[in-house]
Amino acid sequence: MNYEKACVLYSIGAVYSQLGNAENRSTTEGVKRACNYFQHAAGCFQLLLDTVVPEMRVPPTVDMSVYALQTLINLMLAQAQECVWQKAAMDQLRDGTIARLALKIAEFYNAACELASNSSVSNVFPRAWSTHMQIKALHFNAAAQFRKACECISQDKYGEEVARLQLATDFVRRALDLSRHNTKGAAPAVMNDLRSLQQIISTNLARAEKDNDVIYMESVPVPSSLPAILKTQMVKAQIPDEIADPVSLMMHDTSTQHPVIGLPLFQKLVPFAVHQAASVYVDRKERLIKEDIIHKLDELNSLYQSSIESLHLPALLATTETTTGLPDSIMQQAAEVRSGGGSQSLYDMWEQVQRASSKNADILEEAFNALDEEHEADEALRSRYSTEWQRPESHMLTQQLAAQGQKHRQTLTSAQKADLIVRNKLDTWASIIDVLCLTRQELENSIPSSSEENTPSESLMRIKRLVDDMDQNMRLRKQVVEQARKASNADDISPALLKKAAELTAKSPIIKIEAAQFEDLFVDELRKYDDFIMTVDQQDEKQSAILRQLNDAYHQYKTRMNDKSSSAKREKALQNLNQAYFKYKEIKTNLAEGLKFYGDHAKGLNAFCDTCKDYCYRRHSESEQII
Repeated sequence: MNYEKACVLYSIGAVYSQLGNAENRSTTEGVKRACNYFQHAAGCFQLLLDTVVPEMRVPPTVDMSVYALQTLINLMLAQAQECVWQKAAMDQLRDGTIARLALKIAEFYNAACELASNSSVSNVFPRAWSTHMQIKALHFNAAAQFRKACECISQDKYGEEVARLQLATDFVRRALDLSRHNTKGAAPAVMNDLRSLQQIISTNLARAEKDNDVIYMESVPVPSSLPAILKTQMVKAQIPDEIADPVSLMMHDTSTQHPVIGLPLFQKLVPFAVHQAASVYVDRKERLIKEDIIHKLDELNSLYQSSIESLHLPALLATTETTTGLPDSIMQQAAEVRSGGGSQSLYDMWEQVQRASSKNADILEEAFNALDEEHEADEALRSRYSTEWQRPESHMLTQQLAAQGQKHRQTLTSAQKADLIVRNKLDTWASIIDVLCLTRQELENSIPSSSEENTPSESLMRIKRLVDDMDQNMRLRKQVVEQARKASNADDISPALLKKAAELTAKSPIIKIEAAQFEDLFVDELRKYDDFIMTVDQQDEKQSAILRQLNDAYHQYKTRMNDKSSSAKREKALQNLNQAYFKYKEIKTNLAEGLKFYGDHAKGLNAFCDTCKDYCYRRHSESEQII
């Protein structure tokens, strides 16, 4: 009896693992369900290991041995923890948190791989499983180091950032080498994720090394000296309620006349292949909507925006709003700059940045002066007492503090150079920015008006009509995306899948059903999205035609205009004001970032200065005791 119980419980654990694998993990709810399924699978195998197998009167089969069950438990927990890690990444939690989650995943996979390699169970698990678990362990070791490197940026640990990115690169390289020597164990999806991570790490490593070599110049620690990443475990083996306490679930619930487990047996049971087929269809449907509809429309939108910006059409069309006075867009920009205080407010911010910079320099100088004074006092006492003065020399004890101080000085120097670049930019654009601060009448007087003979030409009006047509197309594209997503959310082919499954098993109830047998049904069901794809193709053709016409109309307009015409002067003046507005925003952002940088840097400098003063105080107290 215990053997049959063990077989049933083993099968239940296997089914939970398959359910977790079949879930669509691109959605939050799918990730949560998959995580629960894998924890339940681990709970089934844990119950087998702790309770059921020890009660068996016959020796367990090799697939229920201690090593086999422990392998499965760690493998299920690894996949459950991976779901938690994925949810954390989707929710954009802190890099340090994600790193700790990833390292625990790697530990689970490593443990499963080591247990599976035991000689007593070497024939239970295919070699491909071991390869897969090794690659996953290396992958998440690399992911943990990458996320920890991202955290180092916010902590100004630029040398450590480079070291961790180098370590992540080594983990990825080892995983790729392993996959090349064991091609059967690496699933395409796993390798795609690994190569994507390799590209991200490579890009960040090149950037980090360049920044560190040029700006921060921190020493890169060896991997063995890096602080260990703490692991965070968020999953555990959970026994399903139906197995842990089945009696209570056979009682009547207050909200229904039926007990939870007392429903007709197998009433809602469908072939597992139907679950697989549903998952396959959902994946194909979402990939079709994402790649063939949303992604293509985004590409069309980006191409259109870059095209009109390269022709300077926004400023050009502003000239058609009025032939005199100012367009509404310029007036809104001018109002924003005027309310913000114009260039004077930027110069005031510049002064604040300089005061903050000077304050930080003073804090650093105060720290160095304290060290210098202590060194001079120590040398004076050493000279006075000669050989009787036996304590270590100051310069031997302050090497680390001096090195930290030099790093702070280099950081401060780099920031001051960046400040000068911003100041030059401000001096260049201040006069044009101040034009935006003039009164409405003064601003209108500063802009040339188009004369009667230079009223908007047919080519200019044609440009405006084409842009209006494209604006309407852009609105249509938003509607297409919304309608496609709405259709996808309402798209449930479960009845069709069950009908197809019934047809397949009509002649024999024990016939094996596979997801591939639903291929024709998938093709028929996905045809409901053909209209959306046709609309995307039509949008592509329309945009290509409109862009050709826009280009022709623009060159006709430029040919007609000449530099001495009032319309050309008006267009140039409006472009200058438009550009001045964006420079105002850019400089203001630069200065705000500078203030934040100096504020954050001051905290580190104050801590460094306090450390130096504490050292000097201890040395002074020590010298008084010696004397």
